[in-house]
Amino acid sequence: MKTITTTLTTTAIFSSNGKKRFLLTKTWDDSKPRLAIIMLAPSEASGIELDNTTMLVINNASRLGYGAVSIVNLFATIGDIKENFNEDSDKENLKHISTIAQTADTIVYASGVGKANNKAFIKRQGQVLEVLKPCEYKLHCLSNKEGKARFQHPLSPAVRTWYLSPMKIRELCKEN
Repeated sequence: MKTITTTLTTTAIFSSNGKKRFLLTKTWDDSKPRLAIIMLAPSEASGIELDNTTMLVINNASRLGYGAVSIVNLFATIGDIKENFNEDSDKENLKHISTIAQTADTIVYASGVGKANNKAFIKRQGQVLEVLKPCEYKLHCLSNKEGKARFQHPLSPAVRTWYLSPMKIRELCKEN
């Protein structure tokens, strides 16, 4: 018989009014590397409740040998994505993305490809990519086993089982 006991520690940082979630960190083994993942917008997942995306992120991070995952997003407002797209900038959110990127062993950029032509998305992605430049050597995206289907969101069926593909910031920059 084998008994496994695990403790999952959660840290969630919200704005004072609770309308924005800047960071969600789940830690289960401090002796293992730390993963940061950057997605599009937060759910209401916090301490106990997990949405499907957070569950997939934790499961895949664990399978890949990580002991913690920090989830940050291009947009921090919880709820309607249209409200996020009306934001011009979010310095507090960018600060959290920068801090997490510096402390993570691996960064996964996984905002998805569905909003790639939206002007607000392109602008915010540019702001985030600028913050990530000093950590570009740690930057990866999700892909399938063959290294295709890159830049997917964790909910995409093409990348339900994660493969991390190294990436460069210039791969996401729009040509002028």
